[in-house]
Amino acid sequence: MKPLLWFMALLGVVFGGLVAYTTLTRETVRVFVVVDSSFAMTEHWDLTEAELDRLDDESFREFALATEKRSVHPWQPTLDLGATTPFGPCNDDFDRVKDYMEVAEADELLLITTEGGCDTSTLTNWEIISIDG
Repeated sequence: MKPLLWFMALLGVVFGGLVAYTTLTRETVRVFVVVDSSFAMTEHWDLTEAELDRLDDESFREFALATEKRSVHPWQPTLDLGATTPFGPCNDDFDRVKDYMEVAEADELLLITTEGGCDTSTLTNWEIISIDG
């Protein structure tokens, strides 16, 4: 019985060490998320917030958030729209978004919009998440 306890203890130490090493050496992925805050998103706003919640549940990720009109928050572990609400037409040229420093710092670029919301043809290397109820 004693050799089995020693084996189990050694196995626990080795496994724990591997988990600690993997956790401590894994790099954080930076994800820049832009949310379409135009009138077209009004009826999908609850779905948008749910999608942001789903995204920030992923481990080893850091997020910066903006709309096509303004920056919402810098790098942090969660996504929070705060008091942002949909208004106005979509800023289709995305020039303001392309100038955000987070675009250059990000490992992944995401746009959350709806079908027919914003013209996304100028966004290369972006993942487009379409929110449709």
